[in-house]
Amino acid sequence: MREIVKDNTCKDCVVKSSMIYILDDEEMEILCKNSIEILFQKGERIIKQGTFTQNIVFVKSGIIKLHLSGPMHKDEILKIEKGPLFVGVPDVFANKIHNHSVTALSDTAACFIDYTGYKYLVQNNGKFAHELIKTLSNSIINYYNHCVSKTQKQLAATFADALLYFSDYIFESNEFLIPITRVEFGEYIGTSRESVTKLIHDFAKDDIIGVNGKKINILNKKILQKISNAG
Repeated sequence: MREIVKDNTCKDCVVKSSMIYILDDEEMEILCKNSIEILFQKGERIIKQGTFTQNIVFVKSGIIKLHLSGPMHKDEILKIEKGPLFVGVPDVFANKIHNHSVTALSDTAACFIDYTGYKYLVQNNGKFAHELIKTLSNSIINYYNHCVSKTQKQLAATFADALLYFSDYIFESNEFLIPITRVEFGEYIGTSRESVTKLIHDFAKDDIIGVNGKKINILNKKILQKISNAG
């Protein structure tokens, strides 16, 4: 069940994007008046592909997946990310229709910012607009690198990349719970559930990782990085 957070004040919020710090008090008030915070439980859809775009979404906290249903109605995981970050920005400015979905992989707090208020800030604050472009550019570059690795690396290297990404970026720990199913893991690295299961078994047998259900413990990060670098 989604929960709306009452008395949300952007100025006093401890979780801010780098762009927000650029705003003055008046602009911050515009942002606050045009936004609402909603709490999502794991598995709930934050943005639905094909729906009309009315809001920019700022994910304050939580882990999310960006995914796209293709012409064969097969879901493809584009990215796995964590807050704080903005999602849905390109759709709002370009298509007016969301071209992908965003789903919570953990309990997630997200602020929905009305497009008109956000557009005003972009048009009237050059530093804010510049920071937005820089943020989107970094996101695109990272996604390009992910796509190239997914298509050109051997499967074991792509799997190692995913484990390192979860460890170093998403959870910042060598021990974590995989936030997706093995079917979704296969979608994420471009293989089948059976291949993911075999990779987990092989890496565990070689004492690279420890496995207990969905819990992963990276035992030998140096070897994992060598597998990733080998391609």
